[in-house]
Amino acid sequence: MIEAVQFHGAIKRCKDFPWRVKGEPAAFPLLVSVLIRIGLGFGLALAASYSNQVSGPLGAIALGVAAPLVIEQMARRSPPDSNETAGSKK
Repeated sequence: MIEAVQFHGAIKRCKDFPWRVKGEPAAFPLLVSVLIRIGLGFGLALAASYSNQVSGPLGAIALGVAAPLVIEQMARRSPPDSNETAGSKK
């Protein structure tokens, strides 16, 4: 759903398919980014479903759609790598 909204916005902004406009990414990198986001959404929804964090299909869909934001928030809350912390104190 998110990809469709963003793609629609890119078409309106470029007045054509984005990969046909100079300075915009080619079609293949756009396709790869879409597949990565879909895979992340599917994986997070599946993990939440198996761990009983969502109780139905609507919750799993909502979590899948929000997966990039959820993963970003989880990364911000994770503790820093011990090697990075030790290196910054020198």
